[in-house]
Order: sequence, then structure tokens, then C-alpha cells
Amino acid sequence: MDKNKRTFSVVIPVYNGEKYIQNALKSCLMQTVLPDEIIVIDDASTDQTEFLIKQIQSDRIVYKKNGQNKGPSFCRNIGIQSARYSWILFLDADDIFHPQKIEILLHFLLQNEQIKAIGHSFQLTGQHLFEPDELQMNSIKPLKLSTGQVLISSPIVTPSLAISAANGLLFDESMFYAEDHDFILRSSEKHGVWYLDLPLCTLGRTPLSPGGMSGNRWLMRKGEINMYIAYCRRNHRVAAIPFFVLFSLLKHARSKMVKRNN
Repeated sequence: MDKNKRTFSVVIPVYNGEKYIQNALKSCLMQTVLPDEIIVIDDASTDQTEFLIKQIQSDRIVYKKNGQNKGPSFCRNIGIQSARYSWILFLDADDIFHPQKIEILLHFLLQNEQIKAIGHSFQLTGQHLFEPDELQMNSIKPLKLSTGQVLISSPIVTPSLAISAANGLLFDESMFYAEDHDFILRSSEKHGVWYLDLPLCTLGRTPLSPGGMSGNRWLMRKGEINMYIAYCRRNHRVAAIPFFVLFSLLKHARSKMVKRNN
């Protein structure tokens, strides 16, 4: 297959990201295989975000700005609907891509035409940069996750997700917490989701840590419960709703206990 049949749009929502947006953009522009476009959706920032984005001279950057703050799901949906290329990658404004991310994804996508959504592992700021070698590339294979695995504890976060533009799904704009998990779950139900155990992005903060949209743990947990309820209703498993609600509440209690003991 001609590799030009795998082209890439990157979608980056940002709100008041003056401290890190340039690093995110540079991580896209320093790829060994460049993305075809980088769609930045500015969610009505009031700081220097717009100025700093426009300082980076690249015809690959497509800048859009909301008139008012709409939230990350709305922004990502604008990106999905605007994307002109065959694959869509997501990146949060305070995270960065590994320099070989697109090259490595392309390697696996060309070998696995059935994949419509794929994610990978991640590392945290300050960790040693992962350096793939030929042995790893030949020995690691994409693993298809079951919907049950994604439902209970998805190993994929939004900045590690890539979807085919033909995926046909959008983020649920009514959700402000766990909307990424919900999107990945619905992708799994529709087409299946594959996973690579390679850390091809670096997160600016630990998932669920203070400071981001997921910083409020209780609201995040309520979002997860809503996701479980929607899943059960969608799949005619209403009787399982109490189990999933209890499961989520137990996870919340455990996380509070761990935090208290640390």
C-alpha cells in the first residue's frame, strides 16, 4: 500500500495555554514523518495563546478560535469535522508527541488495514525519552482490546489516540468529565480499538491530577458513572447499572484512601 494513503491531521484544543502551546506545536512540527495539518481550536483564551500560536510560522497550522468557551469536547468535534486527512490524532495543549510517533503509527497502520482506532501508552514529563529500536518494532504487535477492557479501565488517554477519519463518531458535548473514556469506549463498540505498548506521547500531568479538566476527582467519577449508565442503556444491560455505579464508587473510595496515605 502506498503510504500516502495514510495522511494525518492533528487536533489540539487549547484554553489559556500560553505556558505550553508552543511546545505542543513544535512536537508536531518536529516529527520524522510530518502531519499534513495541525488544527488548533482556541477555546476563547484570554491570555497570549493566540499570539504565541501565530508566532510559529507553518502553513500546516490551521487556527480556529471560539467566540466563547465551549469545552474540550466541542473543540475536538470542530477538529474532527474540519480534518481533511485520513487519520486524526489528538493532542492536549500541555502534552507533547514523541518525535517518531507518526512514523511508528504509520509502520503499524500499513501492516494492519483493519484498524480504525488505535492508542498507545504514555510517559510523564521528566521521564527518560523512549527510544525505539528495530527489535522493539519487529517484536511488538498491536493488541486488540476487548470492549470490556476499555469499559473497566482503558489504558488509552486522548493524546495517545488515533482514529480513522471514517470513524464517524464525535465526542459527547454534554459531558465535561470522562468524555474521552466515553469516546474511546464507543469507538471500541463500533470498530474495535487496538493498543500499542509504546510510550509515544508525554503528558504534562498525571491523569486525574489537579490542574486539568480531570482535576476534580469527584466530578470525574460522576462522569464515569454517567458513561457506565449510557453504555448499559445502549447495550440493553440496564440491570447491570447498579454494579457499575458501585464499582465506580469503590474506585473513588480507594483513590481517596491512597491519596490520604501518601
